[in-house]
Amino acid sequence: MTGAVTLDNAYESHQEWKEKLHSAVKAQETIDTFTIARDDCCDLGKWLYADGQRLHWGKPEFQSLLMHHKEFHLLAGAVAEVINQKQYELAEAYLSSDTQLAHSSNEVGAAIRRLEATVRG
Repeated sequence: MTGAVTLDNAYESHQEWKEKLHSAVKAQETIDTFTIARDDCCDLGKWLYADGQRLHWGKPEFQSLLMHHKEFHLLAGAVAEVINQKQYELAEAYLSSDTQLAHSSNEVGAAIRRLEATVRG
């Protein structure tokens, strides 16, 4: 994501992580598990730990987003590790629509929308 993070573009930007994992499986490439597993390296994470925290720390919706975002990155890092072990079929299964990673990704999206609704009043 280029430019400043906003709640409007945060969801779309975060969906790109799943695409990166899918691309790595298809290309049978290794992927940086350390960075993916950290929730403060992506644009949304950087915003959460800087401006987001400064502006919204006391809001339960912000805390929920922070928690779901951290969980997503831990799960994505685990999938990246499976990819790096060249277990592509297993990785693809973890990336399907009815998995813990998919559920976690949906929770991040819902948490973004809840925080957005709170901020906009």
